[in-house]
Amino acid sequence: MKRVLRFLIIGLLAMSACALAQAAAGETATNTIGYTNGDFNNRDGVRLEGTGAQRAAIRIPAAKLERMAGAKVTAIKGVFGTRNLNGVTFFITADLDGQPLYEQQLSGFGTTWREYALATPFEITGETDLYFGYTITCSDAYSPLAFDRQYSEPGCNYGYVDGQWADLGSATYGNLNLQLIVEGVPQFTDATVRPFRADGFYRAGTEYSFQGQLFNFGTETITSFSVASSVDGGEVSTQAITGVSIEPGQTYNFDLEGVEATDYGYKGVNMSISNVNGGAETLLADNKCDVQVYFYPQGMPRNFLVENFTGQTCGNCPSGHLAMEDAIERSGESVVAVSYHSGFEPDDFTMMEDAYYKQFYGVTGAPSFMVNRFANPAISSTSPAFEYGGMTTAMILDCIEKQAAEQPYVGVYINTNYDEQTRRLTGAVDIVAYRDPNLSNPSLQLLLVQDSIVGNQHSYTTGLGGSNYMHRHVNRGSLNGTFGEKLGELSAGAVITKEIDYTLPEAITSSYDSLSVIPTDPKQMYLVAIVGNIDSSDPANCLVLNCAQVKFGSSTVTGISSAPASNPEAGAAEARLVGSAGSLRAEGNFDALYIYNVSGKLAARCSAPGQALQLEPGVYVTRAVKGGSTATAKCVVAR
Repeated sequence: MKRVLRFLIIGLLAMSACALAQAAAGETATNTIGYTNGDFNNRDGVRLEGTGAQRAAIRIPAAKLERMAGAKVTAIKGVFGTRNLNGVTFFITADLDGQPLYEQQLSGFGTTWREYALATPFEITGETDLYFGYTITCSDAYSPLAFDRQYSEPGCNYGYVDGQWADLGSATYGNLNLQLIVEGVPQFTDATVRPFRADGFYRAGTEYSFQGQLFNFGTETITSFSVASSVDGGEVSTQAITGVSIEPGQTYNFDLEGVEATDYGYKGVNMSISNVNGGAETLLADNKCDVQVYFYPQGMPRNFLVENFTGQTCGNCPSGHLAMEDAIERSGESVVAVSYHSGFEPDDFTMMEDAYYKQFYGVTGAPSFMVNRFANPAISSTSPAFEYGGMTTAMILDCIEKQAAEQPYVGVYINTNYDEQTRRLTGAVDIVAYRDPNLSNPSLQLLLVQDSIVGNQHSYTTGLGGSNYMHRHVNRGSLNGTFGEKLGELSAGAVITKEIDYTLPEAITSSYDSLSVIPTDPKQMYLVAIVGNIDSSDPANCLVLNCAQVKFGSSTVTGISSAPASNPEAGAAEARLVGSAGSLRAEGNFDALYIYNVSGKLAARCSAPGQALQLEPGVYVTRAVKGGSTATAKCVVAR
C-alpha cells in the first residue's frame, strides 16, 4: 500500500511539473469563461418580461476575445430558476437584434448547475464583440432566468425587457448564470473592477466606507493588486492588497475607507485597480469605474415614522408600548412616534382619523405597528401594519433598519412661532426634493400630537397600567385632511412650502364621538409633518419618505447653514434685501422669499418683490423660490 501511494504522489508531482512547464511555455488549456461567480438560489429566479419568452445574454468584448483567438467553445454551463421549461435555445450572435452565428436546442433543465456540450464547437476569432445567451419558453407562472445577485459591470449582461434588449448593469440581478467551456485558451491575467451599489442615505461632511469588488475574468490566479480611489477627482487614497488567492471566475471584496463629500449632490466615487500580479495584466479598459453617489446636505433631518395602534382598554398594549420604545432606542435612529387610539376599541383619545387609519391599513388588533408605512416582506407584503407578538421588538427594529438603508429623497423642514397669549401657531413646512422620488401621488400630512397625557390604562401585566398611566405620542387630529393633501409634481429640485396658521383650543373634543374632551397642554403639543405616497387602493403603496416633528414654537433647522435649499444646479431664483432695518425691502426674482435668522427660525416671508420688511439688525439667510428652483444666500441687515 505504501509503495502504491508513493508512486501516486510521484505521478501527481510529475503532472504538476508538466502543467507548470506548459504554462511557462504559453501553452493552452481548457477554461471556464463568464462573469458569474456561480452563486445561485433556486428560489430567486427572474422573469424580465411579464409574458412570453425570456431572453438574456452576456457580452464579451472583442478585446477579451482576442486573447482567446483560435480557441473553441465546446460546451456551456448553466442553471435555471425552474426546471419547468418548455424549451431553451442557446445562441451566439454579434448583434442581439440580428441573425445568430450559432444556435442549439438544449435539453435536461434543472435548478442546479449542468453542462451542455455543443454539437459543433464554435471557434473564437476576436474580430468583434459577441453575445452568448438563451431564449427560454415556459409558462408565465415561472421565473426561469438565474443570476448571481453580485455586483455587475455595465455592458456585460443584457436582457429582453419591454420589447427590446437592455443593459442590466444598473439592475440588482447581478450576472447571468451562464459560463462558456473554452478549449485552447492561452493563459492570461485579467482583473476587472465592479461598481458597488450606493442606494443608501449618505450625508456630506461624513466619512463612509464602501465595498469595492474585483472579479477575475482571466485564467491566472490573482495574488496581489493595488486600489486607488477618490471623490470627484479629489485627493487619491491608495492601498496595496497582497497575500490573496483569487481563482479564475471568483470575486474579491475590498473596502474603500474614508469616502467623504464636502458638499451635497451627486459625487463620483472614482475607483481603479492596477499592478495586478506585479503588473502582468495588459487588458486595462475595465480596471476603473466611477460610481455616482448622492450625498444629502449635512444638516438635513432624516426621521422614521413609527405609528402605533393602541387602546386604553387593551391589556397587551402597555407591553407593546415598552417594546416600541425599546426598539426605537436600540435602533439609534431619529424616530417620530404617533399613537392612534383605534387598535382595540374607541376610547377617550380616539379621533375620527384614527378609525379611518385602522380600517384603511387593515389593523385587526392592538397593539399594532407600522414603520414608514413599509410593507416588510418578512412580515407581510400586503399590509404595512403588524400586530404585537413575542418578536415585536425585533420586527420594529428590522423595519427601521431596512428603511435606514433606503433613500429619503426629500428633506422636511419645519419652522414655527407660537404666541402664548393668543395660542396661535404660525410658520411653514418646507419640502425640498433633492432627488426624484417617482411617487404616484406624493402627499403631505400634518398631524397634531400631544405627549404625556395622564389617564387610565388597562394592563394584563401588574404595575404597567393604572389610572395614572402616561399616554405618549397621542394623535389629536389632522390639520389638512385625513390623508393630507397632494403635493403635485415632486421632482428633483422642487421646493414646496405649506403655510401654518392654527389656533390651539383649550381642549380638543373627539371627532369620533364628540363626547371625550381632553385639555391641551401647549408645552406638550407637537406638529408632525409626513411626506410620502397615498394610494387609496393599496395600503402597501403608501410608503413614507421622510417626516419631522417640532414642539410648538420650535424648528427643525438648527442654524443658518442648515436652512433648506434645493439642488445647487437650480439657480433661476434670486433675491436680495435692500436698505437698512428702518427702510428694508425685498428685491429680486421670486414667487416667495423666506428669511431665517441665525438660529434657523423663520423671521419673515415675502410674497412678491418690493415688499417692505421689518427685521432687527443682524445676519440672516434668504431662500428665494421661483417655480421649482431656489437660491439661498446670507445677508446682513444694518441699522
